Amino acid sequence: MTHRMKIRECLSPSMIRPSIRVVRQRIHSTEQAIVLRRDLEVPHTPPKAAIDITVRPLTEADVPKILHTSEAATADDALYRSRRRWLLESSLGTCYAAVTISDEPCYMQWLMGERDNAKIQSYFGGAFPILEPGTALLEGAFTPPAFRGKGIMGLAMSLIAEKATDLGSRYVITVVGTDNLPSLKGCEKANFFPYLNREVTWSMLRRRVKFEPVAAACVR
Repeated sequence: MTHRMKIRECLSPSMIRPSIRVVRQRIHSTEQAIVLRRDLEVPHTPPKAAIDITVRPLTEADVPKILHTSEAATADDALYRSRRRWLLESSLGTCYAAVTISDEPCYMQWLMGERDNAKIQSYFGGAFPILEPGTALLEGAFTPPAFRGKGIMGLAMSLIAEKATDLGSRYVITVVGTDNLPSLKGCEKANFFPYLNREVTWSMLRRRVKFEPVAAACVR
């Protein structure tokens, strides 16, 4: 999808309000987030979810099921879905799906390795640290409304992160806003712990990203 097509989609009736909010944030705002890291060599028992799931690469047939637009979806959900469709089109990393026993997709998230560094920095504009050797990135998590509140994120993240061993990675990082308590709890259940602090400052549509180490006691 071209940049012009993305703008046109953002100005559609279902997305105009969150799109305006994003523009306002990029005129002047400061966002705080935490880079969390998991050491795959540390023993970990995946948490339980309310339903049984397995993880596998997302297929073309899954996309309309998990990213479909419904009347019940909020404006923010519409924006989240569009962003994930755009990320799919970028061919960055591998997108994994968590699926139910009937093979219905109920969660999605991308796993990217250090070989994707150049594309990650270009696509996300420096919003993520450069992946060090032996480190992978989890990004783009999305749970459809019908499957929220079932503890799927913690289990799915735990299982997808373990796929990073196929990339030769020992560590996996992910980034979560400090105000996103449900996601932070899900990450902790998946054995992710604070590693870096990230501050993103927007001023007149220009972004500055700063990473700083967290207190040593928080790093595992």
